[in-house]
Amino acid sequence: MDAEWFVDATAQCAVGRQAREVAWERTPLGPPDEWPEALRHAVRLCFSTQFPVMLVWGPDLTLIYNDGYEEMLGTAKHAGALGAPAAVVWAEIWDEVGPLFDEVLRTGRASSDRDLHLVMNRSGYDEETFFTFSYSPLRDDDGRIAGVLDISTETTLAVVNQRRLAMLGELQGALPTTFTDLATFGRPVLDVLAGSPDVARAAFYDVRGARPRVVGSVGPEAEPAETRLVERVFRTRQRIVSQGLVVKPLRDALRGGVAGILVLRASPLRPWDRDYARYLAGLAATVGAALRDAVRLRTTMDALRLRVERSEEQTAQMREVALALQQAVLTEPPEPDHLQVSVHYQPAALDRDIGGDWYDGFVTPDGATTLVVGDVVGHDLAAAVMMGQLRGLVRAIGYDSGASPARVLERVDAAVQGLALGSGAIATVILARIEQRPEQRRRGARTVRWSSAGHLPPMLVRADGRVDTLTRRNDLPLGLSSGTVRTEHTVELYPADTLVLYTDGLVERRGHNLRDDLADLARALEGTHRGPIEEVVEAALTRMLPGPGEDDVALVVLRTGPEDAPVPGTAEMPGDTSAELPSERGAPVA
Repeated sequence: MDAEWFVDATAQCAVGRQAREVAWERTPLGPPDEWPEALRHAVRLCFSTQFPVMLVWGPDLTLIYNDGYEEMLGTAKHAGALGAPAAVVWAEIWDEVGPLFDEVLRTGRASSDRDLHLVMNRSGYDEETFFTFSYSPLRDDDGRIAGVLDISTETTLAVVNQRRLAMLGELQGALPTTFTDLATFGRPVLDVLAGSPDVARAAFYDVRGARPRVVGSVGPEAEPAETRLVERVFRTRQRIVSQGLVVKPLRDALRGGVAGILVLRASPLRPWDRDYARYLAGLAATVGAALRDAVRLRTTMDALRLRVERSEEQTAQMREVALALQQAVLTEPPEPDHLQVSVHYQPAALDRDIGGDWYDGFVTPDGATTLVVGDVVGHDLAAAVMMGQLRGLVRAIGYDSGASPARVLERVDAAVQGLALGSGAIATVILARIEQRPEQRRRGARTVRWSSAGHLPPMLVRADGRVDTLTRRNDLPLGLSSGTVRTEHTVELYPADTLVLYTDGLVERRGHNLRDDLADLARALEGTHRGPIEEVVEAALTRMLPGPGEDDVALVVLRTGPEDAPVPGTAEMPGDTSAELPSERGAPVA
Protein backbone atom coordinates (compact mmCIF):
# COMPACT_ATOMS: atom_id res chain seq x y z
CA MET A 1 0.00 0.00 0.00
CA ASP A 2 1.41 3.42 -0.97
CA ALA A 3 2.47 5.82 1.78
CA GLU A 4 -0.15 8.51 2.33
CA TRP A 5 2.36 11.35 1.90
CA PHE A 6 3.52 9.84 -1.41
CA VAL A 7 -0.03 9.54 -2.71
CA ASP A 8 -0.70 13.18 -1.83
CA ALA A 9 2.54 14.40 -3.39
CA THR A 10 1.97 12.57 -6.69
CA ALA A 11 -1.77 12.98 -7.05
CA GLN A 12 -1.87 15.93 -9.44
CA CYS A 13 0.24 14.70 -12.38
CA ALA A 14 0.41 11.74 -14.75
CA VAL A 15 4.00 10.79 -13.96
CA GLY A 16 3.15 10.98 -10.29
CA ARG A 17 0.48 8.35 -10.76
CA GLN A 18 2.99 6.20 -12.62
CA ALA A 19 5.46 6.69 -9.79
CA ARG A 20 3.00 5.05 -7.40
CA GLU A 21 3.15 1.90 -9.56
CA VAL A 22 6.93 1.56 -9.21
CA ALA A 23 8.12 -1.22 -6.90
CA TRP A 24 10.25 1.17 -4.83
CA GLU A 25 10.98 -1.53 -2.28
CA ARG A 26 13.11 -3.21 -4.95
CA THR A 27 15.22 -0.08 -5.43
CA PRO A 28 17.96 1.20 -3.12
CA LEU A 29 15.49 3.83 -1.87
CA GLY A 30 13.15 1.27 -0.32
CA PRO A 31 9.40 1.84 0.16
CA PRO A 32 8.27 5.51 0.27
CA ASP A 33 6.98 5.22 3.86
CA GLU A 34 10.62 4.70 4.90
CA TRP A 35 12.06 7.60 2.94
CA PRO A 36 13.74 10.34 5.01
CA GLU A 37 12.00 13.66 5.43
CA ALA A 38 14.57 15.45 3.25
CA LEU A 39 13.81 13.13 0.32
CA ARG A 40 10.08 13.54 0.89
CA HIS A 41 10.43 17.32 0.73
CA ALA A 42 12.38 17.08 -2.53
CA VAL A 43 9.75 14.73 -4.00
CA ARG A 44 6.94 17.12 -3.04
CA LEU A 45 8.81 19.97 -4.72
CA CYS A 46 9.35 17.86 -7.84
CA PHE A 47 5.69 16.91 -8.28
CA SER A 48 4.26 20.32 -7.28
CA THR A 49 5.44 22.15 -10.42
CA GLN A 50 4.83 21.94 -14.16
CA PHE A 51 8.44 22.97 -14.80
CA PRO A 52 10.84 20.10 -15.66
CA VAL A 53 12.38 18.78 -12.42
CA MET A 54 14.37 15.60 -11.85
CA LEU A 55 16.14 14.37 -8.74
CA VAL A 56 18.47 11.47 -8.00
CA TRP A 57 19.00 9.97 -4.55
CA GLY A 58 21.01 7.25 -2.94
CA PRO A 59 24.10 5.25 -3.90
CA ASP A 60 22.73 4.32 -7.35
CA LEU A 61 21.43 7.85 -8.02
CA THR A 62 17.88 6.51 -8.35
CA LEU A 63 15.77 8.65 -10.71
CA ILE A 64 12.54 10.52 -9.81
CA TYR A 65 11.00 13.14 -12.11
CA ASN A 66 7.75 14.95 -12.98
CA ASP A 67 5.54 15.51 -16.04
CA GLY A 68 7.67 18.35 -17.41
CA TYR A 69 10.80 16.21 -17.31
CA GLU A 70 9.03 13.29 -19.04
CA GLU A 71 9.01 15.26 -22.29
CA MET A 72 12.81 15.47 -22.20
CA LEU A 73 13.11 11.71 -21.69
CA GLY A 74 11.23 10.91 -24.89
CA THR A 75 9.24 7.78 -25.65
CA ALA A 76 12.15 5.35 -25.47
CA LYS A 77 13.55 6.36 -22.09
CA HIS A 78 10.41 7.14 -20.10
CA ALA A 79 9.36 3.50 -19.88
CA GLY A 80 11.23 2.10 -16.91
CA ALA A 81 13.11 5.29 -16.04
CA LEU A 82 11.32 5.94 -12.73
CA GLY A 83 13.27 4.24 -9.98
CA ALA A 84 16.15 3.29 -12.29
CA PRO A 85 19.80 4.35 -11.80
CA ALA A 86 20.65 7.58 -13.63
CA ALA A 87 23.71 5.95 -15.20
CA VAL A 88 21.46 3.33 -16.81
CA VAL A 89 18.80 5.76 -18.02
CA TRP A 90 21.38 8.17 -19.45
CA ALA A 91 23.94 5.53 -20.45
CA GLU A 92 24.85 7.06 -23.81
CA ILE A 93 25.56 10.52 -22.31
CA TRP A 94 26.86 9.43 -18.90
CA ASP A 95 30.44 10.30 -19.91
CA GLU A 96 29.26 13.92 -20.25
CA VAL A 97 26.74 14.28 -17.39
CA GLY A 98 28.10 11.72 -14.93
CA PRO A 99 31.06 13.91 -13.90
CA LEU A 100 28.65 16.80 -13.30
CA PHE A 101 26.67 14.70 -10.81
CA ASP A 102 29.90 13.49 -9.22
CA GLU A 103 31.17 17.04 -8.74
CA VAL A 104 28.00 18.15 -6.95
CA LEU A 105 28.00 15.05 -4.74
CA ARG A 106 31.70 15.43 -3.95
CA THR A 107 31.92 19.20 -3.35
CA GLY A 108 28.38 20.10 -2.29
CA ARG A 109 28.47 23.03 -4.69
CA ALA A 110 25.77 23.66 -7.28
CA SER A 111 26.70 23.27 -10.93
CA SER A 112 25.09 24.71 -14.04
CA ASP A 113 25.56 24.81 -17.78
CA ARG A 114 23.92 26.63 -20.66
CA ASP A 115 23.04 25.04 -23.99
CA LEU A 116 25.05 21.88 -23.24
CA HIS A 117 25.29 19.73 -26.37
CA LEU A 118 24.26 16.09 -25.82
CA VAL A 119 23.60 13.30 -28.32
CA MET A 120 21.06 10.99 -26.70
CA ASN A 121 18.82 8.13 -27.77
CA ARG A 122 15.39 8.94 -26.39
CA SER A 123 13.09 8.25 -29.33
CA GLY A 124 14.68 5.25 -31.01
CA TYR A 125 17.57 7.09 -32.70
CA ASP A 126 20.63 9.14 -31.75
CA GLU A 127 19.36 12.70 -31.41
CA GLU A 128 21.22 15.97 -31.06
CA THR A 129 19.89 18.00 -28.11
CA PHE A 130 20.81 21.05 -26.05
CA PHE A 131 19.98 21.74 -22.39
CA THR A 132 20.35 24.56 -19.90
CA PHE A 133 20.30 23.17 -16.37
CA SER A 134 21.21 23.64 -12.74
CA TYR A 135 22.36 20.77 -10.51
CA SER A 136 22.01 21.41 -6.76
CA PRO A 137 22.98 19.14 -3.85
CA LEU A 138 20.24 17.47 -1.79
CA ARG A 139 21.09 16.72 1.83
CA ASP A 140 19.59 14.00 3.99
CA ASP A 141 18.11 14.48 7.45
CA ASP A 142 21.63 14.38 8.95
CA GLY A 143 22.96 17.06 6.62
CA ARG A 144 24.97 14.71 4.42
CA ILE A 145 24.78 15.04 0.63
CA ALA A 146 22.55 12.22 -0.57
CA GLY A 147 21.32 13.33 -3.96
CA VAL A 148 21.12 15.95 -6.69
CA LEU A 149 18.22 18.20 -7.81
CA ASP A 150 18.16 18.91 -11.56
CA ILE A 151 16.06 21.83 -12.85
CA SER A 152 16.35 21.86 -16.62
CA THR A 153 15.19 23.63 -19.74
CA GLU A 154 15.58 22.03 -23.14
CA THR A 155 16.94 24.70 -25.48
CA THR A 156 17.33 22.49 -28.55
CA LEU A 157 14.88 24.41 -30.74
CA ALA A 158 16.35 27.78 -29.77
CA VAL A 159 19.94 26.67 -30.49
CA VAL A 160 19.04 24.90 -33.74
CA ASN A 161 16.99 27.86 -34.97
CA GLN A 162 19.83 30.25 -34.14
CA ARG A 163 22.40 28.26 -36.09
CA ARG A 164 20.02 27.76 -39.03
CA LEU A 165 19.45 31.48 -39.21
CA ALA A 166 23.21 32.07 -39.06
CA MET A 167 23.75 29.52 -41.83
CA LEU A 168 21.25 31.29 -44.09
CA GLY A 169 23.10 34.55 -43.56
CA GLU A 170 26.49 32.95 -44.23
CA LEU A 171 25.18 31.25 -47.35
CA GLN A 172 23.78 34.50 -48.68
CA GLY A 173 27.19 36.12 -48.34
CA ALA A 174 28.93 33.23 -50.12
CA LEU A 175 26.62 32.96 -53.14
CA PRO A 176 28.42 33.76 -56.41
CA THR A 177 27.25 36.79 -58.33
CA THR A 178 28.16 35.29 -61.71
CA PHE A 179 27.62 31.91 -63.32
CA THR A 180 30.16 30.22 -65.60
CA ASP A 181 29.59 26.53 -64.92
CA LEU A 182 27.84 24.53 -62.22
CA ALA A 183 31.04 23.24 -60.58
CA THR A 184 32.44 26.76 -60.16
CA PHE A 185 29.12 28.10 -58.94
CA GLY A 186 28.72 25.28 -56.44
CA ARG A 187 32.21 25.34 -54.92
CA PRO A 188 31.68 28.25 -52.44
CA VAL A 189 28.20 26.96 -51.65
CA LEU A 190 29.58 23.54 -50.71
CA ASP A 191 32.33 25.15 -48.62
CA VAL A 192 29.67 26.86 -46.51
CA LEU A 193 27.33 23.87 -46.26
CA ALA A 194 30.21 21.63 -45.17
CA GLY A 195 30.18 23.50 -41.85
CA SER A 196 26.45 23.05 -41.20
CA PRO A 197 25.41 20.39 -38.64
CA ASP A 198 21.98 20.40 -40.31
CA VAL A 199 23.26 19.32 -43.75
CA ALA A 200 24.71 15.80 -43.78
CA ARG A 201 25.39 15.84 -47.53
CA ALA A 202 25.16 18.39 -50.33
CA ALA A 203 25.75 17.69 -54.02
CA PHE A 204 25.45 19.45 -57.37
CA TYR A 205 24.50 17.38 -60.43
CA ASP A 206 25.20 18.48 -63.99
CA VAL A 207 22.26 17.60 -66.30
CA ARG A 208 23.74 18.44 -69.70
CA GLY A 209 24.36 14.80 -70.65
CA ALA A 210 22.12 11.79 -71.06
CA ARG A 211 22.19 11.19 -67.29
CA PRO A 212 22.89 13.49 -64.34
CA ARG A 213 26.43 13.35 -62.93
CA VAL A 214 27.97 14.77 -59.75
CA VAL A 215 30.23 17.81 -60.26
CA GLY A 216 30.76 18.66 -56.59
CA SER A 217 29.72 17.33 -53.20
CA VAL A 218 30.46 17.32 -49.45
CA GLY A 219 29.58 14.59 -46.97
CA PRO A 220 29.13 10.84 -47.48
CA GLU A 221 28.56 9.15 -50.81
CA ALA A 222 25.12 9.14 -52.45
CA GLU A 223 22.68 6.49 -51.26
CA PRO A 224 20.36 4.58 -53.64
CA ALA A 225 17.38 6.69 -52.57
CA GLU A 226 19.20 9.85 -53.61
CA THR A 227 20.12 8.38 -57.00
CA ARG A 228 16.50 7.39 -57.69
CA LEU A 229 15.15 10.82 -56.74
CA VAL A 230 17.75 12.64 -58.83
CA GLU A 231 16.74 10.53 -61.85
CA ARG A 232 13.10 11.41 -61.26
CA VAL A 233 13.80 15.15 -60.99
CA PHE A 234 15.95 14.88 -64.12
CA ARG A 235 12.86 13.59 -65.96
CA THR A 236 10.12 15.72 -64.37
CA ARG A 237 12.03 18.95 -63.63
CA GLN A 238 10.01 19.18 -60.39
CA ARG A 239 11.38 19.54 -56.85
CA ILE A 240 11.09 16.56 -54.44
CA VAL A 241 11.10 16.77 -50.64
CA SER A 242 11.03 13.29 -49.13
CA GLN A 243 12.36 11.44 -46.06
CA GLY A 244 15.32 13.63 -45.22
CA LEU A 245 16.15 14.63 -48.80
CA VAL A 246 15.52 17.80 -50.79
CA VAL A 247 16.21 17.44 -54.53
CA LYS A 248 15.75 20.72 -56.41
CA PRO A 249 16.13 21.55 -60.11
CA LEU A 250 18.20 24.73 -60.58
CA ARG A 251 16.61 26.89 -63.25
CA ASP A 252 18.77 28.55 -65.87
CA ALA A 253 17.38 32.08 -65.98
CA LEU A 254 19.36 33.00 -69.13
CA ARG A 255 18.80 29.96 -71.32
CA GLY A 256 15.65 28.50 -69.79
CA GLY A 257 15.30 24.91 -68.70
CA VAL A 258 17.41 23.36 -65.94
CA ALA A 259 21.10 24.07 -65.38
CA GLY A 260 21.61 21.45 -62.70
CA ILE A 261 20.20 19.67 -59.66
CA LEU A 262 20.97 20.39 -55.99
CA VAL A 263 20.66 17.65 -53.36
CA LEU A 264 20.54 18.39 -49.61
CA ARG A 265 20.39 15.53 -47.10
CA ALA A 266 19.23 16.08 -43.51
CA SER A 267 21.30 15.16 -40.47
CA PRO A 268 20.25 11.83 -38.92
CA LEU A 269 20.69 13.45 -35.49
CA ARG A 270 17.65 15.71 -35.89
CA PRO A 271 14.01 14.59 -36.32
CA TRP A 272 12.72 14.97 -39.87
CA ASP A 273 9.69 17.18 -39.47
CA ARG A 274 7.93 19.95 -41.31
CA ASP A 275 10.23 22.68 -39.99
CA TYR A 276 13.33 20.75 -41.01
CA ALA A 277 11.93 20.10 -44.49
CA ARG A 278 11.05 23.76 -44.89
CA TYR A 279 14.53 24.78 -43.75
CA LEU A 280 16.36 22.56 -46.27
CA ALA A 281 13.92 23.62 -48.96
CA GLY A 282 14.70 27.22 -48.04
CA LEU A 283 18.43 26.57 -48.40
CA ALA A 284 17.86 25.00 -51.80
CA ALA A 285 15.63 27.88 -52.88
CA THR A 286 18.29 30.37 -51.76
CA VAL A 287 20.94 28.61 -53.84
CA GLY A 288 18.64 28.28 -56.84
CA ALA A 289 17.46 31.85 -56.80
CA ALA A 290 20.86 33.32 -55.83
CA LEU A 291 20.72 37.10 -56.00
CA ARG A 292 17.53 37.08 -58.12
CA ASP A 293 15.53 35.67 -55.19
CA ALA A 294 16.48 38.31 -52.60
CA VAL A 295 12.88 38.90 -51.58
CA ARG A 296 12.25 35.22 -50.90
CA LEU A 297 15.47 35.00 -48.94
CA ARG A 298 14.56 37.99 -46.83
CA THR A 299 11.13 36.51 -46.09
CA THR A 300 12.66 33.21 -45.01
CA MET A 301 15.21 34.96 -42.79
CA ASP A 302 12.56 37.16 -41.20
CA ALA A 303 10.41 34.12 -40.43
CA LEU A 304 13.35 32.28 -38.88
CA ARG A 305 14.40 35.38 -36.93
CA LEU A 306 10.92 35.67 -35.46
CA ARG A 307 11.02 32.01 -34.41
CA VAL A 308 14.42 32.56 -32.79
CA GLU A 309 13.14 35.58 -30.87
CA ARG A 310 10.10 33.66 -29.68
CA SER A 311 12.24 30.72 -28.62
CA GLU A 312 14.60 33.02 -26.70
CA GLU A 313 11.69 34.78 -25.01
CA GLN A 314 10.15 31.46 -24.01
CA THR A 315 13.47 30.23 -22.62
CA ALA A 316 13.93 33.44 -20.60
CA GLN A 317 10.38 33.23 -19.25
CA MET A 318 10.84 29.60 -18.26
CA ARG A 319 13.99 30.49 -16.33
CA GLU A 320 12.10 33.21 -14.49
CA VAL A 321 9.22 30.84 -13.80
CA ALA A 322 11.62 28.23 -12.42
CA LEU A 323 13.03 30.72 -9.92
CA ALA A 324 9.58 32.02 -8.98
CA LEU A 325 8.28 28.48 -8.47
CA GLN A 326 11.17 27.61 -6.21
CA GLN A 327 10.66 30.70 -4.11
CA ALA A 328 6.91 30.11 -3.91
CA VAL A 329 7.20 26.46 -2.94
CA LEU A 330 9.80 27.11 -0.26
CA THR A 331 7.98 30.05 1.34
CA GLU A 332 6.12 29.05 4.49
CA PRO A 333 2.95 30.93 5.52
CA PRO A 334 2.58 32.33 9.06
CA GLU A 335 0.88 30.00 11.56
CA PRO A 336 0.11 31.71 14.89
CA ASP A 337 -1.43 29.79 17.76
CA HIS A 338 -4.89 28.42 17.03
CA LEU A 339 -4.74 29.37 13.33
CA GLN A 340 -3.60 27.16 10.47
CA VAL A 341 -2.74 28.60 7.04
CA SER A 342 -2.14 26.75 3.77
CA VAL A 343 -1.08 28.47 0.53
CA HIS A 344 -0.83 27.32 -3.08
CA TYR A 345 0.38 28.87 -6.32
CA GLN A 346 -0.10 27.24 -9.73
CA PRO A 347 1.12 28.85 -12.97
CA ALA A 348 -0.75 28.75 -16.25
CA ALA A 349 0.20 25.30 -17.51
CA LEU A 350 -0.20 25.69 -21.25
CA ASP A 351 2.22 28.53 -22.01
CA ARG A 352 3.96 28.99 -18.69
CA ASP A 353 3.46 32.75 -18.94
CA ILE A 354 4.60 34.77 -15.97
CA GLY A 355 1.45 35.81 -14.15
CA GLY A 356 0.56 38.62 -11.80
CA ASP A 357 -1.20 36.58 -9.11
CA TRP A 358 0.20 36.58 -5.59
CA TYR A 359 -0.56 35.65 -2.02
CA ASP A 360 0.90 36.91 1.24
CA GLY A 361 0.47 36.40 4.93
CA PHE A 362 2.13 38.03 7.91
CA VAL A 363 1.66 38.83 11.59
CA THR A 364 1.64 42.55 12.43
CA PRO A 365 3.38 43.94 15.53
CA ASP A 366 0.05 44.04 17.38
CA GLY A 367 -0.32 40.28 16.84
CA ALA A 368 -2.96 40.33 14.11
CA THR A 369 -2.75 37.78 11.32
CA THR A 370 -3.13 39.46 7.91
CA LEU A 371 -3.82 37.57 4.68
CA VAL A 372 -3.60 39.02 1.16
CA VAL A 373 -4.50 37.65 -2.27
CA GLY A 374 -4.09 39.79 -5.39
CA ASP A 375 -4.02 39.71 -9.18
CA VAL A 376 -2.21 42.33 -11.27
CA VAL A 377 -3.63 43.04 -14.72
CA GLY A 378 -1.55 41.31 -17.42
CA HIS A 379 0.41 38.11 -17.98
CA ASP A 380 3.98 39.07 -18.78
CA LEU A 381 7.23 40.06 -17.13
CA ALA A 382 5.96 43.61 -16.59
CA ALA A 383 2.97 42.23 -14.68
CA ALA A 384 5.28 40.10 -12.55
CA VAL A 385 7.47 43.11 -11.73
CA MET A 386 4.43 45.22 -10.87
CA MET A 387 3.09 42.37 -8.74
CA GLY A 388 6.29 42.51 -6.70
CA GLN A 389 5.95 46.27 -6.20
CA LEU A 390 2.29 46.14 -5.17
CA ARG A 391 2.85 43.13 -2.91
CA GLY A 392 5.68 45.03 -1.22
CA LEU A 393 3.53 48.14 -0.73
CA VAL A 394 0.61 46.20 0.76
CA ARG A 395 2.91 44.22 3.03
CA ALA A 396 4.92 47.24 4.23
CA ILE A 397 1.93 49.51 4.85
CA GLY A 398 -0.13 46.72 6.41
CA TYR A 399 2.69 45.68 8.72
CA ASP A 400 3.87 49.14 9.74
CA SER A 401 0.53 50.90 10.17
CA GLY A 402 -1.48 48.18 11.86
CA ALA A 403 -4.48 49.87 10.25
CA SER A 404 -7.70 48.15 9.24
CA PRO A 405 -7.90 46.56 5.76
CA ALA A 406 -9.79 49.43 4.12
CA ARG A 407 -7.36 52.03 5.46
CA VAL A 408 -4.37 49.97 4.30
CA LEU A 409 -5.73 49.73 0.75
CA GLU A 410 -6.49 53.47 0.72
CA ARG A 411 -2.87 54.18 1.64
CA VAL A 412 -1.68 51.81 -1.07
CA ASP A 413 -3.88 53.69 -3.57
CA ALA A 414 -2.22 56.94 -2.50
CA ALA A 415 1.25 55.41 -2.76
CA VAL A 416 0.57 54.10 -6.28
CA GLN A 417 -0.49 57.56 -7.42
CA GLY A 418 2.21 59.41 -5.50
CA LEU A 419 5.00 57.17 -6.74
CA ALA A 420 3.64 57.36 -10.32
CA LEU A 421 3.80 53.60 -10.81
CA GLY A 422 1.88 53.97 -14.05
CA SER A 423 -1.11 52.41 -15.75
CA GLY A 424 0.22 48.90 -15.13
CA ALA A 425 -0.27 49.29 -11.37
CA ILE A 426 -3.84 48.01 -11.41
CA ALA A 427 -4.81 44.95 -9.43
CA THR A 428 -7.71 43.29 -7.72
CA VAL A 429 -6.84 42.65 -4.07
CA ILE A 430 -8.53 41.25 -1.00
CA LEU A 431 -6.95 41.99 2.38
CA ALA A 432 -8.25 40.19 5.46
CA ARG A 433 -7.29 40.70 9.12
CA ILE A 434 -8.08 38.17 11.85
CA GLU A 435 -9.05 39.85 15.14
CA GLN A 436 -10.24 38.64 18.53
CA ARG A 437 -11.89 40.56 21.36
CA PRO A 438 -11.66 39.33 24.97
CA GLU A 439 -15.25 38.12 25.03
CA GLN A 440 -14.65 36.26 21.77
CA ARG A 441 -11.61 34.52 23.22
CA ARG A 442 -13.75 33.13 26.04
CA ARG A 443 -16.07 31.46 23.55
CA GLY A 444 -13.42 30.61 20.96
CA ALA A 445 -14.63 33.04 18.30
CA ARG A 446 -12.79 35.51 16.07
CA THR A 447 -13.65 38.24 13.59
CA VAL A 448 -12.34 38.36 10.07
CA ARG A 449 -12.33 41.94 8.80
CA TRP A 450 -11.71 42.41 5.09
CA SER A 451 -11.78 44.91 2.28
CA SER A 452 -12.06 43.95 -1.39
CA ALA A 453 -10.60 46.01 -4.22
CA GLY A 454 -12.55 44.54 -7.12
CA HIS A 455 -11.70 40.98 -6.05
CA LEU A 456 -13.77 37.80 -5.96
CA PRO A 457 -15.71 37.06 -2.76
CA PRO A 458 -14.16 34.92 -0.01
CA MET A 459 -15.60 31.49 0.71
CA LEU A 460 -16.29 30.41 4.29
CA VAL A 461 -16.62 26.72 5.12
CA ARG A 462 -18.34 26.42 8.48
CA ALA A 463 -17.44 23.72 10.96
CA ASP A 464 -20.61 21.81 10.05
CA GLY A 465 -19.69 21.76 6.34
CA ARG A 466 -21.93 24.59 5.14
CA VAL A 467 -20.32 26.95 2.62
CA ASP A 468 -21.06 30.68 2.62
CA THR A 469 -20.04 32.86 -0.32
CA LEU A 470 -19.24 36.18 1.37
CA THR A 471 -20.59 38.45 -1.35
CA ARG A 472 -20.40 42.03 -0.12
CA ARG A 473 -19.94 45.47 -1.65
CA ASN A 474 -16.91 45.47 -3.94
CA ASP A 475 -14.76 48.59 -4.35
CA LEU A 476 -12.70 49.66 -7.36
CA PRO A 477 -9.53 47.71 -8.15
CA LEU A 478 -6.35 48.95 -6.54
CA GLY A 479 -4.48 51.72 -8.36
CA LEU A 480 -7.38 53.32 -10.26
CA SER A 481 -7.85 56.29 -7.95
CA SER A 482 -6.11 57.76 -4.91
CA GLY A 483 -9.36 59.22 -3.58
CA THR A 484 -11.37 56.02 -3.24
CA VAL A 485 -13.01 55.62 0.18
CA ARG A 486 -12.94 51.89 0.70
CA THR A 487 -15.37 49.81 2.70
CA GLU A 488 -14.73 46.84 4.89
CA HIS A 489 -16.82 43.96 6.12
CA THR A 490 -16.76 41.54 9.02
CA VAL A 491 -17.94 38.06 9.78
CA GLU A 492 -17.41 35.97 12.90
CA LEU A 493 -15.34 32.80 12.79
CA TYR A 494 -15.77 29.86 15.14
CA PRO A 495 -13.50 26.90 15.88
CA ALA A 496 -12.90 24.69 12.82
CA ASP A 497 -14.27 27.32 10.40
CA THR A 498 -12.26 27.62 7.17
CA LEU A 499 -11.74 30.83 5.16
CA VAL A 500 -10.77 30.53 1.47
CA LEU A 501 -9.23 33.39 -0.56
CA TYR A 502 -8.37 32.86 -4.24
CA THR A 503 -7.70 34.54 -7.59
CA ASP A 504 -9.82 34.39 -10.72
CA GLY A 505 -7.73 31.67 -12.36
CA LEU A 506 -9.42 29.18 -10.04
CA VAL A 507 -13.00 29.95 -11.09
CA GLU A 508 -13.16 31.84 -14.38
CA ARG A 509 -13.52 29.40 -17.27
CA ARG A 510 -13.97 30.14 -20.94
CA GLY A 511 -17.64 30.05 -21.93
CA HIS A 512 -18.89 29.85 -18.32
CA ASN A 513 -20.94 32.29 -16.27
CA LEU A 514 -18.98 33.57 -13.25
CA ARG A 515 -21.94 33.12 -10.92
CA ASP A 516 -22.16 29.47 -11.94
CA ASP A 517 -18.41 29.06 -11.46
CA LEU A 518 -18.61 30.49 -7.93
CA ALA A 519 -21.44 28.11 -7.14
CA ASP A 520 -19.34 25.27 -8.49
CA LEU A 521 -16.47 26.24 -6.19
CA ALA A 522 -18.84 26.34 -3.23
CA ARG A 523 -19.98 22.80 -4.04
CA ALA A 524 -16.36 21.69 -4.31
CA LEU A 525 -15.69 22.99 -0.79
CA GLU A 526 -18.68 21.24 0.79
CA GLY A 527 -17.56 18.50 3.12
CA THR A 528 -13.94 19.62 3.29
CA HIS A 529 -14.40 20.50 6.97
CA ARG A 530 -13.87 16.84 7.86
CA GLY A 531 -10.32 16.54 6.54
CA PRO A 532 -7.06 18.40 7.04
CA ILE A 533 -6.64 21.87 5.60
CA GLU A 534 -4.60 20.55 2.66
CA GLU A 535 -7.69 18.69 1.45
CA VAL A 536 -9.48 22.03 1.04
CA VAL A 537 -6.82 23.11 -1.47
CA GLU A 538 -6.91 19.74 -3.21
CA ALA A 539 -10.71 19.72 -3.46
CA ALA A 540 -10.79 23.19 -5.01
CA LEU A 541 -8.10 22.41 -7.57
CA THR A 542 -9.47 18.99 -8.48
CA ARG A 543 -13.00 20.28 -9.09
CA MET A 544 -12.18 23.61 -10.71
CA LEU A 545 -8.99 22.73 -12.62
CA PRO A 546 -9.25 19.11 -13.78
CA GLY A 547 -6.85 19.87 -16.64
CA PRO A 548 -4.19 22.48 -17.49
CA GLY A 549 -5.28 25.94 -16.35
CA GLU A 550 -5.44 28.88 -18.73
CA ASP A 551 -4.50 31.35 -15.96
CA ASP A 552 -2.32 31.22 -12.90
CA VAL A 553 -3.92 30.64 -9.50
CA ALA A 554 -3.13 31.90 -6.00
CA LEU A 555 -4.99 30.29 -3.11
CA VAL A 556 -4.90 30.96 0.66
CA VAL A 557 -6.83 28.83 3.15
CA LEU A 558 -7.13 29.64 6.87
CA ARG A 559 -8.67 27.39 9.52
CA THR A 560 -9.38 28.33 13.11
CA GLY A 561 -8.56 26.01 15.98
CA PRO A 562 -9.81 25.65 19.55
CA GLU A 563 -8.38 28.00 22.17
CA ASP A 564 -7.27 25.19 24.48
CA ALA A 565 -5.08 23.32 21.98
CA PRO A 566 -2.85 24.09 19.00
CA VAL A 567 -4.11 23.32 15.51
CA PRO A 568 -2.98 19.87 14.32
CA GLY A 569 0.00 20.14 12.02
CA THR A 570 0.64 23.81 12.85
CA ALA A 571 4.31 24.66 12.77
CA GLU A 572 5.86 26.61 15.63
CA MET A 573 7.20 29.88 14.23
CA PRO A 574 10.38 31.15 15.94
CA GLY A 575 9.79 34.23 18.03
CA ASP A 576 6.01 34.20 17.49
CA THR A 577 4.37 36.12 20.34
CA SER A 578 1.07 36.80 18.64
CA ALA A 579 -0.95 35.40 21.53
CA GLU A 580 0.65 37.90 23.94
CA LEU A 581 0.28 41.18 22.00
CA PRO A 582 -2.75 43.51 22.37
CA SER A 583 -4.49 45.00 19.36
CA GLU A 584 -4.62 48.71 18.62
CA ARG A 585 -8.13 48.69 20.07
CA GLY A 586 -6.96 47.21 23.33
CA ALA A 587 -8.33 43.73 22.53
CA PRO A 588 -6.22 40.65 21.86
CA VAL A 589 -5.99 39.65 18.23
CA ALA A 590 -4.95 36.47 16.46
